[in-house]
Amino acid sequence: MTTSRPVFGKKTSGAAGHRAARPAQSQALSAKAEAFLQSEREKSGGQDSSGGGFPFPSNSNNVTGGKPVWGRRVIARIVDELLVWGLVFLVFHEDLGRQVSVYIEAPMGSPEENAASAALFGYALLWGCLESAYNIGMEASRLQATLGKMLVGAVVTDRDGGKPGLGGIIMRNTLGRFIVNVVPFCAGYVMGLFRKDRRCLHDIMSGTMVRKRVPAALSEGYGEVFA
Repeated sequence: MTTSRPVFGKKTSGAAGHRAARPAQSQALSAKAEAFLQSEREKSGGQDSSGGGFPFPSNSNNVTGGKPVWGRRVIARIVDELLVWGLVFLVFHEDLGRQVSVYIEAPMGSPEENAASAALFGYALLWGCLESAYNIGMEASRLQATLGKMLVGAVVTDRDGGKPGLGGIIMRNTLGRFIVNVVPFCAGYVMGLFRKDRRCLHDIMSGTMVRKRVPAALSEGYGEVFA
């Protein structure tokens, strides 16, 4: 009696039954499965669109700018200035305290007062340079925001809502920031309240905006509205 030898690469008897029992790949998913996949997609997006709490972008850069903001940026500015001042004070608090005491107690116009004034001006200059470097480094990175802006859910963008160029970030945090700070009565900042795009003077100079941080899919169309 001869037995049929199985041929390599060929299915033996019962193959048709197995193929019949295999579920169709095009079968629609149940509502429960669709809900589970949707929740997983939202989790993979990485962030809540409400705009709160340190939303670090993912590697796919799926977080960008939405509606322009003004109040959030004021809070972020205060937070960032306190952070940099706190760093300077932490490192130089002993000499800072001594120079302040000399400046207060020394006779007006005395060499001691002049020396203390020069030292305090040097610390103010150091703070300004550190803050500029901090702002440029954070806003030019893939985060597009300082720690203060991340805290309030804001992001720095170009006029179309995308990632700004390095040149614009440098202009914004050097010459632009200097000019907006020397304009009387903080007019360079206040003007953002009266503009539809909420841009302050240094934003206009650098071609940037400060917007609410939202998923990229929700930010489509903002650039056309506020450009």
